[in-house]
Formats: sequence, structure tokens, C-alpha cells
Amino acid sequence: MNDFAASPHFLDFILLFTVVEFVVLGLLNQRSGRGLQWVDLAFGLMPGFLLMLAYRVSQPQSLSGPVLLCLAVAGMVHALDFFRRHQGSRQK
Repeated sequence: MNDFAASPHFLDFILLFTVVEFVVLGLLNQRSGRGLQWVDLAFGLMPGFLLMLAYRVSQPQSLSGPVLLCLAVAGMVHALDFFRRHQGSRQK
């Protein structure tokens, strides 16, 4: 594991990516009418974002392997959930 992945800056990057994801997906929906509405995006992203933020402000100086694994799996499940919701909104 490299030094960046083990540092708190890795989690900062993931938090920033989550904010960018929220804005990009919201703007895509606003312009195309496809995808999730702002409120659905907020309710989908906010729990994970706040958990990561809580961990970030309370964490020691590095992330352990199990923590990185949990974050990675949570990110994959999150992406799968949004994909499933997006597919459901297309069928309506």
C-alpha cells in the first residue's frame, strides 16, 4: 500500500470526489431530465459522506487496510445503488 492511500489525504480525496459527483450528477439531471433529482442524490450521498467525514475528523494519522476495504466496498455498493435507481427511473 502506498503512502498516499494510507494517509488521511486519501479520504480527503474521496470526500472531494463525492461532492463533485453530487454536483455533476445533479447538473446532468437538470440539463437532460434523466437520472436522479437533487433531493434523491442528496439522500443517497449524504449518509456515506457524513460517515466518512466523521471518521476523517476523528481518525488517527493513517488508514488501515480494513478501513480502506470497507470504504472501497461502500463505494461500489453506492455506485450499484445509483445505477439501479437510474435504471428504475428510465422505466417509468
